[in-house]
Amino acid sequence: MGHTLHEFGHPQPGLLTLAIVAQILSLRAYSEMVGRLLARAGLPLGQWPLGRMTLGGVALTASVPGGAAASVAYWYRRLRAEGADPGTALYGLAGAAIAGAVSLAVLVVAGIVVVGGDGPVRDVRLPVLAAVAALGVLGLAARRPIRRRLASLSDRLTGERQLRPQPFGQSAVAIVGLASANWLLDLATLYLSLRAVGANVPANAIVLVYGIGQIVQSVPLLPGGGGTVEASLALAFAAFGHTTGSVVAGVLLYRMINTWGLVPIGWAAMAFDARRFLRPVWRRRLVQQPT
Repeated sequence: MGHTLHEFGHPQPGLLTLAIVAQILSLRAYSEMVGRLLARAGLPLGQWPLGRMTLGGVALTASVPGGAAASVAYWYRRLRAEGADPGTALYGLAGAAIAGAVSLAVLVVAGIVVVGGDGPVRDVRLPVLAAVAALGVLGLAARRPIRRRLASLSDRLTGERQLRPQPFGQSAVAIVGLASANWLLDLATLYLSLRAVGANVPANAIVLVYGIGQIVQSVPLLPGGGGTVEASLALAFAAFGHTTGSVVAGVLLYRMINTWGLVPIGWAAMAFDARRFLRPVWRRRLVQQPT
């Protein structure tokens, strides 16, 4: 533990800076993805309010019980405050969730393929790949009905203002690309954090380990995972034979950049929004008070 804490407290400044920049770009990619979804629904929003919502969502997810649900509720209320009708807000949130899930699934499958017979999923590698291939074939065979159903659902949510979606068109490709960039830049944050503390792990292992960590993080058991994400990442690296204190230090540094360090910033963003939206209410109440 002493070596781990020493490495955690003395990262290489250059690599630490790159890790922070990668995380900022990851958050930017996510907010840009939501912004494009909302723009298709007729509600263009700037990156400044979307960035505050992104940070606020991270803070709620990491610091309150039921954080994932609280984050969705916060996003919904903030989008409504920015002028979105209920259908448009749901369209943006649902579209972001679907694009994120699809791109993460692709990343996990790529990690399984790259590691071959190594790592924690070697015993289920072939069944998983077979199941993914079967789902891919079914998706291609049913692409037209799926496309019609998505269009119908989108029209119901957003009404006449919504541009009819084209799930396999240029706009959808850009949205999925931004979702993938969000994951890949966050993955880069993990890799740079590990290198910053001297942990040397192979690139093929880190892809699958990262995917496992994100799957664990998506299960809303405890705020911010309650240490389960850190433990899952460390154990997954151990399955590849990487058990040094530097690996644990790199995982802790990554989580500090990726989650825990963003909590105070996110709460500050939420406080800023609360003050901005409450100020007109206070003014109306002052004007309405009898003299």
